[in-house]
Amino acid sequence: MPIQTITILHLHARMSSLPLGAESRSSRVSNSSYLWPRKIAPLGLRLRAGKPGLHQQGNSEGSGAAKAGLRKLSASHRECVTFDAAKEESRKTRRLTFTFDDWKRHRSGSRYLYHLKTLAESGIVRGIAAPVAWVTAFTGVVAAFNSAHAARLLPPWLPPLPAIALEPMQLTSFALSLLLVFRTNASYSRWDEGRRSFGAITTTCRDLARQACSWFPSGPSPQQQQQHDSSSSPSSPSSSPSSSPSSSSPCSPRPHLARWLVALGRSCVVHLREEHRLEDELRDVLQPQELAAVVASAHPPNFCLQMITWIIRTAGLPQELVMRMDENVSRLTSSLAACERLLNTPLPLSYTRHTSRFLMGWLACLPLCLWSYCGPAMIPIAALVAFVLLGIEEIGVYIEEPFSILALEKLAGKMEAAIAAMLAERETIQRLVTGNSSSNGNAAAAAAAAPAAPANTNGTTATGDKPAAAAAPPLTLGSSPLHSLGATPG
Repeated sequence: MPIQTITILHLHARMSSLPLGAESRSSRVSNSSYLWPRKIAPLGLRLRAGKPGLHQQGNSEGSGAAKAGLRKLSASHRECVTFDAAKEESRKTRRLTFTFDDWKRHRSGSRYLYHLKTLAESGIVRGIAAPVAWVTAFTGVVAAFNSAHAARLLPPWLPPLPAIALEPMQLTSFALSLLLVFRTNASYSRWDEGRRSFGAITTTCRDLARQACSWFPSGPSPQQQQQHDSSSSPSSPSSSPSSSPSSSSPCSPRPHLARWLVALGRSCVVHLREEHRLEDELRDVLQPQELAAVVASAHPPNFCLQMITWIIRTAGLPQELVMRMDENVSRLTSSLAACERLLNTPLPLSYTRHTSRFLMGWLACLPLCLWSYCGPAMIPIAALVAFVLLGIEEIGVYIEEPFSILALEKLAGKMEAAIAAMLAERETIQRLVTGNSSSNGNAAAAAAAAPAAPANTNGTTATGDKPAAAAAPPLTLGSSPLHSLGATPG
């Protein structure tokens, strides 16, 4: 018999053995925290609604005190920990995109000497200068105290500093190494995911531009033409005889979509950084009314995505092509959400704090261990060890937030250049395709109209020439979306 059934039978027998009215007086059964539901299959326990018990009241009071302590700790952290302006400014110089020459310099054998010469200019070194100096100064104090005590320069009642054996430091060094390695790997994973997510945004925008150049009609969409005809009708109050047709004629949705793709890339850069102004970045891309709408929106990248979706929907494409392009818009939304997740959610703060506390405590105990082995030479040794370990921890914190050190504006600029090139080269590509089609068609027609000359037994014609090869089948646009949309060659 299943355990749940045995438990239900036991509770039922216990309830049946109680006298009438004892259910209300018994706190163990009727006022217990959990009861089996009567009309639901016995797969779990249900929390009984009512006043909390004594243990629940104690937990509530403890939870309130814990929340108050956490709020106080968070406020203290924001008040005591200030910004490092030099470090934040140095992050802007790390926004690089490599060229072929940069890669050659990167793997050059002379990089070791160059990196040593520029050690003082390193942002990582300047970021850990204060804790390394503290560890070095503390090690110097320990060395001076032990030297003075060994030379009997201190009062006899003053005891020497305790000496720590080497074994505890060796045992804890493994845990410290695991913490630092995991911290650095997790931060690099975030950096790589940030680069991939923003790269997915630029790549998908380029793919949407390619689809628009191939599938969108050259003229205005049917919906745009219908709206234009209705607005330019004589009964429309907005129409006037003095208005020129060129000024009020609707434009093709292709450049319209391209402008909003560029606006999406720039708005994502502004959204993931705090040093840019949206108006300055979009002023030369959008029209004034469009710029005002984007700035007034609650979420500018989402507004651009909605505009892109609407342009695709009203472009007059077949439903299957609309679905294909909408899949790319969904990829843009997912990539933007991944970037926001990385920006809004750091690694667990308790992990970062415990790593820094463990590291500083371990480095503080290091001089007490090295004195009996190294003597005064432990000062440069402790400084070198602190430089290496604190540098690894600083790199992990440095790359944890990737968007302030990634060259987002350069990636968005490359996307804009690619979209502009697609728009400029579209007519050339279409002329090449239609030119090949017409030349192949003319050659096929000439070959069909020419009379066939009788061939001799050696395979040549009567004139002694080889028979002409069969012309290749003409390349037509009958199966392409351009033909189905009624698009004419540029």
